[in-house]
Amino acid sequence: MRRLLIVLMLAGASALAQTPPSRNRPPVPGFRPGPAVQSAEMAVKQAMEQLANVRKGIERDVEVLNRLRTADDSLVDNMQPSNAIQKAYDQVEEAKRLGPDFTVMQGVIKIERELEAARRSPLGADFGHLRSILRDEALGPASRVVARNALRLQEETLAWMKIQELIATHVRTLSEIAGESLRAAQK
Repeated sequence: MRRLLIVLMLAGASALAQTPPSRNRPPVPGFRPGPAVQSAEMAVKQAMEQLANVRKGIERDVEVLNRLRTADDSLVDNMQPSNAIQKAYDQVEEAKRLGPDFTVMQGVIKIERELEAARRSPLGADFGHLRSILRDEALGPASRVVARNALRLQEETLAWMKIQELIATHVRTLSEIAGESLRAAQK
């Protein structure tokens, strides 16, 4: 008897698992989502695509900033001047390869030239001067670009939160209207 009960329970569970979920119900005849729903959905999809492109740019700017910080850190160790200059030069070259913002690129090119000159005579290199140029001309602008991006994202986040509130109000109104209609239909 127990085995039969277990078999019936398993058969019932598998039958329930095979039934489509309630959200896959056939549409109500004659009902289609309105153009407002479709345009809102398209707007959200477009915003997501734009965000993916913006994200790539922001990640690039953060990577440039990290490379320039690493270059600055490598110039702190002046006990082995050739190694320090080479490490900084490699990081600046990598930052340049990433294609930073125009103002950052100008500073990267300037520090790149200074590091090339320092590579020719590493023992006479003025590390304080190199770090000063790196910080003022490349690292400072890169930091400002990243901060500007963050502020833009914060503003956009607040705008999307306002949109979300509007959508919630609209959905609440739709639900109230639907509830009133169903109550009226049941009378």
